Amino acid sequence: MSDTLSAVIEQGLAAVENENVLEAKEVLDDATRRAGENHAGVLHLSGMIAWAEGELDRASGFLQQAVDRRPATPGVYLDCAELLLLRGQEPDAAEVCVRAVFELEQVDESVKDEARLLLAQIRLDDDDPDEALEVLDHTEGRLDGDPPYASTRAAVLMSLDRGHEAVALLEAALAVDARDPDLHYQLGICRYEQGDRAGAVTAMLRVLELDAEELDTSGPTDLEAQHLRAALEEVLEDLPDPVLSLVAQVPIAVQALPTADQVAAGADPRGAVAFEGDAEEEAGSRLDRIVIMRTPLFEQSDDEEQVSEVLLVELLSEVRRFFGIEHLSVADVEA
Repeated sequence: MSDTLSAVIEQGLAAVENENVLEAKEVLDDATRRAGENHAGVLHLSGMIAWAEGELDRASGFLQQAVDRRPATPGVYLDCAELLLLRGQEPDAAEVCVRAVFELEQVDESVKDEARLLLAQIRLDDDDPDEALEVLDHTEGRLDGDPPYASTRAAVLMSLDRGHEAVALLEAALAVDARDPDLHYQLGICRYEQGDRAGAVTAMLRVLELDAEELDTSGPTDLEAQHLRAALEEVLEDLPDPVLSLVAQVPIAVQALPTADQVAAGADPRGAVAFEGDAEEEAGSRLDRIVIMRTPLFEQSDDEEQVSEVLLVELLSEVRRFFGIEHLSVADVEA
C-alpha cells in the first residue's frame, strides 16, 4: 500500500473509531477511486464501516476478503479475528487470522501483544484455559495494568479455579483506573463466585453508579411501559407449565435502571429483568413483582425480535437465581 493510500485508509479507520461514520464513508469513496474496491485496505475500511453500522454479516465478508489478500498490515487480521470472535461462529478462522500476525515482518511487540490477547480469548472460548494462560504469559508483564488484559487473564484464572488470584488481579487494575465499570462488573461476579456476597454487592453498586453516568436514566413513557409489559407477557405464554407456575399472575413493572436497593438484593445492574420478593423464605421463594429494566434491555436489543429473545434469556436467568433452579436453559423452554 502506498504511503498516500495508507494515510487515507488510516484516516478512515480513525473516523470509524471516533464514531464518525459519515466521514469514514467519504474517505472510503476517495480510497476506492484511488485503489479500487477490491484493494485489501479498501475492503478493510468497508468492513469496519459495516461493523459500525451493525451489519455484521457484511462486515465479516469484507474483512475476510481483505485477509485473503494477505496484506502486510496487522490491523486487518486483528479486526477480522475480533469480529469473528464476537460473533462466536468461526473460532478456527479467528485463530488463523491472529496467528497470521506473527508471520508478518516488522511487527511491533505491542501489536503482537494485542494479537496474544485475542488469541488467549479464542483459546478460552474453546475451553482451553491452560493454553490461554500460556499465551498471556508471553506478554511478559508488558500489559500489566491494561484493562482488557486484566479482564482476560481474570477470566482465564476463574476457569482454572484460581478465583482468588482473579479477584486480586481485578482489584489491582481498578486501583489504577477506578472508573472502569466493566472491571467492576467482572470483579462483582468473581467475588460472588468466591462466596464474598458483600464484596460483590459493593462492586455491582459501583457498576450501577458508573453506568448511570452514560446511559438514559429517564423513566419509561406510558407507551413504552405498556409495550414492554405486553412483550414480556408474550414470552411468559410460551413457558412450559413448571416454569410458568413460578411467575404467572405476578405484577410486571417497567423502569429505566435497577435501583441501588434492587442491586443490593441481588439484581444484576446490567440485567434487563429483575425479580422482587423473598428468595429465602422457609416455605419457598415468594415472588412479588417482575421488573423490566428498559435501558439495559434496549442496550442489548437491535429490534423487536431481539427484545423478545433478551427478555426470555434474562427471565430464565432470574428464575435460576431467585428460585435456585440450576439447570434451566432456553433449550428447555423451546423443547
